Amino acid sequence: MASSTKHRPFSRLIDRSTAPLWVIDPDGRLVFLSAAVGSWLDVSPESLVGRLCVAGSAVTDDPLDRLAASLSPPPGFQTRGTASLRIQPPGSESASPRPAALDTRFVRLGSGDQSVTVAIGGSFADQQSDSGVVSANELRQQLDSWRRHHETASQSALVGRSRSATRMRRQVQLAGSVRAHLLILSPPGCLAESIATAVHHRSSPGEPLVTVDGALMDPELLDASLSVVTHHLLDSGDANATAVLRGIDETPPDAQQRLAYWIDHFDNRLRLIAVSGPAPRITHVDPETDEGAADLLAADELPGGVDVALADLLCGFSINLYPLSRRVADIPLIAQAMLDKRRSSGDGSADRLSRAALDALVLYPWPDNLRELDQAVRQAMRACRGEVVQPDHLPLAVRSYRPNEGVPVSAQSVDLDATVARFEADLIRKTLDESDGNRAEAARRLNVSRARLLRKIESLLSDNSQ
Repeated sequence: MASSTKHRPFSRLIDRSTAPLWVIDPDGRLVFLSAAVGSWLDVSPESLVGRLCVAGSAVTDDPLDRLAASLSPPPGFQTRGTASLRIQPPGSESASPRPAALDTRFVRLGSGDQSVTVAIGGSFADQQSDSGVVSANELRQQLDSWRRHHETASQSALVGRSRSATRMRRQVQLAGSVRAHLLILSPPGCLAESIATAVHHRSSPGEPLVTVDGALMDPELLDASLSVVTHHLLDSGDANATAVLRGIDETPPDAQQRLAYWIDHFDNRLRLIAVSGPAPRITHVDPETDEGAADLLAADELPGGVDVALADLLCGFSINLYPLSRRVADIPLIAQAMLDKRRSSGDGSADRLSRAALDALVLYPWPDNLRELDQAVRQAMRACRGEVVQPDHLPLAVRSYRPNEGVPVSAQSVDLDATVARFEADLIRKTLDESDGNRAEAARRLNVSRARLLRKIESLLSDNSQ
């Protein structure tokens, strides 16, 4: 905000207020933050000025960028010109404890390219009548909450609250806490290489990294591809480096043996992160012991395999990435995260997906998983001229897909009891999660007695143990 004597009384008045207030310019950047914002977020307001304030724009590891992005207005704001949102800031490295959630009122001043947005924190009783906007805001709040609790897990592959997503995050967190050889088992299109890169940067920041496409390698080409890191390792006896090998199960045996030689030559200063399809098989057994080395990794009928020398290195740490078919409940959050990222990168102006569009995304089987979903979101962003992505903006294959097409009606069946049981189990788990594990509160929300809820939970635990 421009400095002048005319503005000083107003600025002093704003700074004396306990209500946080900030201003966003037409380009989506913060231009003014009151002193109360600094007290709320436990940061200097000046440190946020000039940062991009658009949902999903925190594409760097700077915690202040994530903080600025969390202050952005909700979906539908540009059309309505006014909106309310409960903001859950992620906090900064210096903020302890995390800043509290704050009900915020956004108001647009002006119109077109010259409009600015004013945000004021406080208590508001506004009721939104647009059910689509309400749903989009709920999804945005879930995503903001997820980002707040998983700030370091920025990849779209890890977004979600399903069991599969939780397991993947735990495996990535463990792999990123120690420098060790690592095997990533991934279906196609699950962004395994980005996970490998993230693990490398967390476990060995600043260490040189090279990525190799295993299917194209022979020993000579492998030596050329690794030359950057091998020269680095030869120059210093204390240096380390990492090689990411895509498609280890498709890498020719002689190239695998050459890679094993380099790792042994540098006494494991060359760390290997290998990416494979699910459950690679081991094709070369130790000729001295003739042991069944296939026990190191699950046997499979996939073409190719993993050399026993590399399998010995990779048997310690592994990450299993799951296909979207096992993470259907995560698809709305993943799609919204991808939409936010595309919007902040300037690919379009849409800030939410309609309910019908989300339904179409959930129904589609996604054979190429996250890669295909990201392409669908990108196409929808470019096709959409408004703020809401509709089914017509999605790729034809997605919007026209119908489950059970081609299956005779007589062959289609639904197990009612099993379907009801799954719905009940999912509802109980979700309510317990929202109640922070408080069973009495969960029973109140489900409108059942605590004793009945405990019986249901005991039954679920018994079913899971069988």
